[in-house]
Amino acid sequence: MATGVEWKESEKVAGIALEFPANDNATSSPSSPPKLPRRLRRRLIESKSPSTVEEIEAKLKEADLRRQQFYEGLSNKARAKMRSHSWSPLQETDLGQRLEAKLKAAEQKRLSILSNAQMRLAKLDELRQAAKTGLEMRFVKERDELGMKVESRVQQAETNRMLLLKAYRQRRAAKEERAAQSLMRRMMQDSKYKECVRAAIHQKRAAAERKRLGLLEAEKTRAHARVLRVRKVAKFVYSQREIERRRMKDQLEDRLQKAKRQREEYLRQRGSLHSSVRANSKVINEQGELLARKLARCWRRFVRLRRTTFSLTKSYNDLEISLESVRSMPFEKLALQMESANTIQTVKALLDRFESRLMISHAATPTRSLSNLENIDHLVMCVTSPKRRGNTNNRGVNRVGSSREGAQRHVKLSRYLVRVVLCAYMILGHPDEVFSEKGEHEIALAESAATFVQEFELLIKIILDGPTHTTQGGTNSSVPNQLTFRSQLEAFDRSWCSYLYSFVAWKVKDAKLLEEDLVKAACQLEISMMQNCKLTPEGDTGSLSHDMKAIQKQVLFLAQLFLGIFCEWLFLIG
Repeated sequence: MATGVEWKESEKVAGIALEFPANDNATSSPSSPPKLPRRLRRRLIESKSPSTVEEIEAKLKEADLRRQQFYEGLSNKARAKMRSHSWSPLQETDLGQRLEAKLKAAEQKRLSILSNAQMRLAKLDELRQAAKTGLEMRFVKERDELGMKVESRVQQAETNRMLLLKAYRQRRAAKEERAAQSLMRRMMQDSKYKECVRAAIHQKRAAAERKRLGLLEAEKTRAHARVLRVRKVAKFVYSQREIERRRMKDQLEDRLQKAKRQREEYLRQRGSLHSSVRANSKVINEQGELLARKLARCWRRFVRLRRTTFSLTKSYNDLEISLESVRSMPFEKLALQMESANTIQTVKALLDRFESRLMISHAATPTRSLSNLENIDHLVMCVTSPKRRGNTNNRGVNRVGSSREGAQRHVKLSRYLVRVVLCAYMILGHPDEVFSEKGEHEIALAESAATFVQEFELLIKIILDGPTHTTQGGTNSSVPNQLTFRSQLEAFDRSWCSYLYSFVAWKVKDAKLLEEDLVKAACQLEISMMQNCKLTPEGDTGSLSHDMKAIQKQVLFLAQLFLGIFCEWLFLIG
């Protein structure tokens, strides 16, 4: 049964507090009183301030109030309930007596607990007074002993200080003497070293000057030879163009003369049936000559400004880019040739002409249309640089007026990309340098690149040499098949679509791997810089030395270099 008085842990020790003035050597005194029990020592440590008589009385009043509340609750619980109709006053009397007996027992237990608490408080007060008296006596004794020790240590320290001062003066004199001797030796060594350095610098300058003059002379010779070769090539190209132009002009004149003769013959045959045609033959001849001159003028303008497909193919053939030459050429030289402006312009002009001829072929054939072409714009967008797309779009918008801004905003992308076409030769010529591993994407890309290069070179051969004949059939009979420019252009476009799909798949995978490697290298450099320069995560550098600042600048330069390598790689393959 509950006792009616609830003692909390904080209320048990709140009235006790001891304050013992002691120093560090208090525990070492041999005359210290015996130790207190652990429970009392814990209570003495936990108490913060001494309890007064008013606080104790207030706590007793609170305990009395809680007791009364407990009695009231207990009396409420003890009320009898009518459980049956056979309730008698005798049972109610017995229940009241039992309740009164329980209340008396609880009161006696409360009084016993209160007396025990008062006795415990009295004992604690006695222990506190005894501990306080012992601590004061021990403090006085230890203070006297400490004063004597301090005085003796002060005297010993003064003696040691004089000895150390004398030894320091002796060491300082010896050190100054050694420093003077070392300075004299260092000055002599520096003078000798400076003389040697001056002589070496003079020799290196003379050798560098001789080397510079030799390099200038060699560069001048190479430049003169390059100029002569360029002039020779330009003269040869000009002569070839003149020959081609004259040949085309002669062919056009022959066709015009042949058409004129056929027209006159046709008019003579129909002269008997149509007398009006005979009367107007002179006017028709004049109009035909005028149209022929206009056609010849338009053709000459087209040849001069845009050049013919044969001329563009001839210029590409002069670059000598073939599968055999690429395999025999070093990778660095091949990369420089692929990056040159002349190569890119020549290949781009030829590919644009192939695209226009393909579009015209599909538009002019009734059975085919432009919608039959495979749509590869999403693949072209993956490998086309956004910067170049934006520049093209801006130029188109600036050329048109406000009424056509919406139409020019959508700029048509090229179907054949120059750098992707040239990458096919690099993949077939030097697969070890291009591929970092031999995976599924790399094998598929190599196979599609081989097919594409084969179809491309066959198309070039048909343009230069004319249609070729191939044999198709079984083992018993073979059927000759003629490969024309139109049929081969269709095959070239199909192989290009397959190659572009494989290239985009490989590029996405390779770009992710390269990005992960560069990010990992940059993170390792930054961690190494933070460890060497002792940088904080907040970026506080503090006072760095000249070497640390140089390391920091070098790491930042390498990070920018990694970013430039990644962007240059994307630009090269895109």
